[in-house]
Amino acid sequence: MASLLNSIRPSLLSRGTALKPTLITLGTLASWIPLYIFFNDHVAQLMWVTGPSMYPFLNTDYNSTKRKDVVFVNMLDPTRDLKRGMIVAFWARQMLTERWDDRSPYKPENMIVKRIIALEGDEVLTRSPYHYPREIIPTGHVWVEGEHPEDRMTLDSNTYGPVAKSLIAGQVQGVVWPLSKAGRIRWQDYRGSAKVMEGKHPPVKHFTGM
Repeated sequence: MASLLNSIRPSLLSRGTALKPTLITLGTLASWIPLYIFFNDHVAQLMWVTGPSMYPFLNTDYNSTKRKDVVFVNMLDPTRDLKRGMIVAFWARQMLTERWDDRSPYKPENMIVKRIIALEGDEVLTRSPYHYPREIIPTGHVWVEGEHPEDRMTLDSNTYGPVAKSLIAGQVQGVVWPLSKAGRIRWQDYRGSAKVMEGKHPPVKHFTGM
């Protein structure tokens, strides 16, 4: 019996020695997880753009191949100096629903990408299914819309209303994939929308509906 134990002991010791580097590696990786989560939530992340709503500005090949663009989202200071034309990302699960309970996004865990077309104090000519033909953007909110030429292909502020700036998670600043489109997004080339009357009203605190 003693001889059997003596033969097993070196084997166990050798296995323990062999496992030690693996355990150290796993421990090191585990220590980086909080940093990765913090970076992904507060600094920057790469994100797939899903669906056709931003076509043809993003997901240019969506109609033919369903291929999704990968974009770079800057999350360091997401609401800093917001301008009409900027592309932003925000979490659907935090969407304002007090007025639009029946029209809140279907997949609340997803992040939405849309273009800002109106800022606080602007007046917007809305479209169906919005409840009013016009809306004045209240203080601390923006109006976002998709790029698709067919209205039915985008779920945006015409469905869920103005978006609070505090819900914006990041600014989409570049395309990473496909490589043929890789580069910085030039939102400055946006020429505005004919249905937005810029700065027509002093900012209001609440939704108005006209």
